[in-house]
Amino acid sequence: MVFFIVLVEKKMLFKISLKQISRTRARTITFLLLIILAVAFLTLGINLWWASNNNLKEYEKVFITLGMVNQKENMLKATAYWSNSSQDYTYYDEPVYDSILPISLLNLPELNYIVPPQQRPYYLAYSPGILTRPEEDGQSIDQWSPILEFIPYEDAVPNQPVRVQISKVLRGTVKVGDDLWVCDHSNPKPRMLKAGKRYITSGQIVYNQHPNPEPGAYYELWMNFELDSSQTDKQGVKLSESTDEMVNWYEVTDSFYASKIGKKIEAYIDAVERYIRYTVPVIPTNKTKLLMEFHQGEAIIRSGRDITQEEYESGAKVCLLPERLAGRNELKVGDTINLQLYLADYKRSASLAFFPSGSGMLHYSLLNAKGEAYPVFENSDYEIVGIYYSPNTTNYPTGYEIGNNVVIIPANSVKNSDENNIADYGPMKGYTTTFQILNGTTKEYLESFKALGIDNLEITFYDGGYEKLAAGMKNIRQIAIILLLVSIITTSALLLFFIYMFISKQKKRTAIERSLGMSRKECTQSMIYGVLSVITLGSLSGGLLGFLITGLVMPSTDKTGSELYMTEYSNWVNHADKISGSNTGTAANLIITLCACLMVILISYGLALLYIQSNLKAEPLALLSKKEE
Repeated sequence: MVFFIVLVEKKMLFKISLKQISRTRARTITFLLLIILAVAFLTLGINLWWASNNNLKEYEKVFITLGMVNQKENMLKATAYWSNSSQDYTYYDEPVYDSILPISLLNLPELNYIVPPQQRPYYLAYSPGILTRPEEDGQSIDQWSPILEFIPYEDAVPNQPVRVQISKVLRGTVKVGDDLWVCDHSNPKPRMLKAGKRYITSGQIVYNQHPNPEPGAYYELWMNFELDSSQTDKQGVKLSESTDEMVNWYEVTDSFYASKIGKKIEAYIDAVERYIRYTVPVIPTNKTKLLMEFHQGEAIIRSGRDITQEEYESGAKVCLLPERLAGRNELKVGDTINLQLYLADYKRSASLAFFPSGSGMLHYSLLNAKGEAYPVFENSDYEIVGIYYSPNTTNYPTGYEIGNNVVIIPANSVKNSDENNIADYGPMKGYTTTFQILNGTTKEYLESFKALGIDNLEITFYDGGYEKLAAGMKNIRQIAIILLLVSIITTSALLLFFIYMFISKQKKRTAIERSLGMSRKECTQSMIYGVLSVITLGSLSGGLLGFLITGLVMPSTDKTGSELYMTEYSNWVNHADKISGSNTGTAANLIITLCACLMVILISYGLALLYIQSNLKAEPLALLSKKEE
């Protein structure tokens, strides 16, 4: 019963308070609209400030600034390649370098790095039992890339297809007794083949490209033996001498396989079998996002997880496996794969040898300077922690692609030196030499690098658009701070003026209410209910308006930012940016909006109580006797 009486009294006081406010309707509506606008701008400023700060933090997590190093050539040299089908040379420009600059030039304390520069090789790894390609592809390679002995039917110079009979197959699926057309295709001065003698060769069977071929000579074997070692040291100096004479086939005598060249060919056969059947390329890196396809978001981890930074630093025996290779061998996350590293190429990226399309090109000999197959220098079992997918299937790689069948491992997991297993070494290139610096510090880095006076190195950066996005977001934050300060001042002034007009100017009303017997508490409630109702309505409406405006403003700023940098790239292949187009933006926060509205209401409540207490301190008779101001 008591509770009901109290509720009725409060309801009556609330009605009285609203009735008093409604007597100045025009003034009340004006103040209500002004408070709505002031609080709307206040919440807009708070939300923009909060969202811009959060977005900047999110950008730091998502984006990394990748530096790529290119050694500039000193000159270009025309290199001639002979073709017996056209009976002419084809010329290609090849870069010439006075020397290969060492990576140590960049490992200086004044150049601040998160991940220091690394001239990244790719390794060849023998993995016993691994199926590197579908069975039908393996059969095709065996068929079209044989190693065999043959006997010519007649004396002939193989500057055009010469008909021979296959007498022995050392590798491949061609058949003994079959006829084959052979050609020393790239040799401008081929030697004579003698009828009835046995010869051994290696090569590739291709469509006959000669004019007016013999009937039935639809295919020809381009003879090619890569027996001269290309092994180098880490200065790019070759460890064996190569002869100028091009020898793509050898005569087989009774003691041939006991000779030095015969043993080298046997080693070559074993090396080719290992390479074609059970070899996968391996990329050792210090961070997954230092690889361009991962950096730009094209390659993604489909199952499992990425290699952690702790695992990279400690050199944990973990790896990322390509999806197609994993599926072909029924491997999954948690399984292990044995990788026996035996060869390193510091000149090219893996994609230039293992094309994303599945085909490839061998740029070096599989034999070392001793004429032997490269021995394994690192034998480890790696746990598969993630399986990744790359959509790239190009047959014309630029070097920035990952490549086919590439396994990714921490660089520090390779404990043994590869210095005796380098098949080729070249200058630093953007697809082999990368580093990471702090986001937004490219200008400072380039100034420090310029002071070193290194003219032959070119540094280019790719940050996925971070600097443009961050600059735009910092501008938004500055605007938000200005808007917030102005809104705080404006809102405070409005509240003070509104409360002054509706409370402090109502001292006579307070005196009348007290004269009618209302208590101090009832006078306070009669005065404050109406004022807080208007302020609460205005604050919540303004907060909702500011929340909606922020939701409209933030996405448009993200879109504008992405359009500004989307087509600006370095000197590598130009792709659409995946990362910058992703949803990394944060818009308004409803909780922050409600807290701002509540803060305005609480401040209004406090100010209103101060003014009411001032009214209550005055004597009612003294107030009533005064002439109204």
